[in-house]
Amino acid sequence: MAQPKPKKKSRSRSDPARREAAARRDEARRQAAEERRREQEAAERHRKRIKTARRLALPLLAGLGVVMVAVFLLRPEKEIAGVEKVDTGTIMAGLGYVLPADIDSNLGSLPAPACGVVADLTPEQLYSDLRNGAVVLFHQPDDAATATALAAVAATFESHVVVASSDRLSQPVLAISWGHRRAYDSASDPEVALFAEVYRHRGLANGSCPPAAD
Repeated sequence: MAQPKPKKKSRSRSDPARREAAARRDEARRQAAEERRREQEAAERHRKRIKTARRLALPLLAGLGVVMVAVFLLRPEKEIAGVEKVDTGTIMAGLGYVLPADIDSNLGSLPAPACGVVADLTPEQLYSDLRNGAVVLFHQPDDAATATALAAVAATFESHVVVASSDRLSQPVLAISWGHRRAYDSASDPEVALFAEVYRHRGLANGSCPPAAD
């Protein structure tokens, strides 16, 4: 007859080894719970940061866009040292061009802008050109060399540069635009072309101003 197996001795709850094992299990569970809590808090903080960033991003980008547009629209226009700012009517009167007093009330009667070399520049044509942003380069009537040189300058621009003669000049070249003028001693002065570059398209309007037909 088989002998019964001896029963294992159960450890007493007061056994130090059992208490130590239980303490280790409790500590492991506590540490695991603490780690989960930290991970959850970190995830929540990350979620809040993303939410805040998204909430702030739209007004920030919109504000940046407004600033950039304002800078572009309100930036001061380039000027050239020595160029006079003078009323356009005064500039024209100094060249002997007399305009009707009601010119601004009858803009529809003005001729279309015409640029390039213009042999007969009437007051209305000059006003129309300047108003539409053209630069006019005047030379003395008997100075063929200067006239040729200015025509070459005008040819470097696709539009909005006029070459004409005037017997009212005290210097070989007078460059004018809407509200600006400057005289030059020579058409070869690099600033003549610079004047045209800087002051084109600075009139009250910006109508097309192709070179006049030959």
